Amino acid sequence: MLLEASGLHVAYGDVRAVNGVSFALEEGELVSIIGANGAGKTSILNGIMGIVPLREGQIRFQGEDLTPLPAYRRARAGIRIVPERARVFPRLSVYENLMTGVYGLKNKIDLPRRLDWLYGLFPILKERNRQPAATLSGGEQQQLAIARALVSDPKLLIVDEVSMGLMPKLVDQVFDLLARLNREQGLSILLVEQNAMASLAISRRAYVLETGVCVHSGPAAELMEDPKVKAVYLGH
Repeated sequence: MLLEASGLHVAYGDVRAVNGVSFALEEGELVSIIGANGAGKTSILNGIMGIVPLREGQIRFQGEDLTPLPAYRRARAGIRIVPERARVFPRLSVYENLMTGVYGLKNKIDLPRRLDWLYGLFPILKERNRQPAATLSGGEQQQLAIARALVSDPKLLIVDEVSMGLMPKLVDQVFDLLARLNREQGLSILLVEQNAMASLAISRRAYVLETGVCVHSGPAAELMEDPKVKAVYLGH
C-alpha cells in the first residue's frame, strides 16, 4: 500500500474537523475524497502533509510512519500537493515558481528533461516562462500549480479542490489531465473535491465525508449509482 491513513483526528483548538477517518491508496491508483464544504477534506490533507498536527492517528507512506515527521520530510519522501486556489508565488516568474518545486529536493532529477515534459503538457507555461505568475489567468495559475507539484517527479500527487474558481470548460480540462497522468504515467493521485461527479468519473475508488466522518466508501462507479450519494452529492 502506498498511503495508509488510520484513525485520523484533526482539531483546531476545541473545534474538531476530522474524527477517526481512515483510508488507503495503492500505488498507481486515483482515489477521491468527496464531501460538502466544511466536511473536513482539506483538514485531512493538512494532516497528511504535516501542516497541522494530528490529535490522534497514523500516516504511513510506503510502509514508513510519517506521523512524527515535519512537513518538509514528508515532501522529500515524494508527496507533493496542489493547494486549493493554486497559491502560486505572484511576484515570481513562471520559471521561478517551477523551481520552488525542486527546492531542497533530496533525489536528483533530470531537470531539463522534466521541464520539457511539463512544457509539453502546459504549452502556455513555456510561452509565459518569464512572466510574473500574477499576470496569468486563474486557469493558467492552476496549470502552474500542478506543474510546480509535478516537476519533482513525485510518488504521490495530492490535489485539493482543483475545480474551485475555474470555469466549467477549464474544470473539464484539468480533470482530463489528471486522468491522463494517472492512466499514462501511472501517477498515484489523491483528489479532494466538492465536485463529486467530476472526481468520481475519473477515480477508481472514493471516500465520502460528512462533518469529519467517513460515511461511504467503495468503487467510484458504484458510488455514482448509490441512491443516497446521488441524492446528497450529485444532485439526483
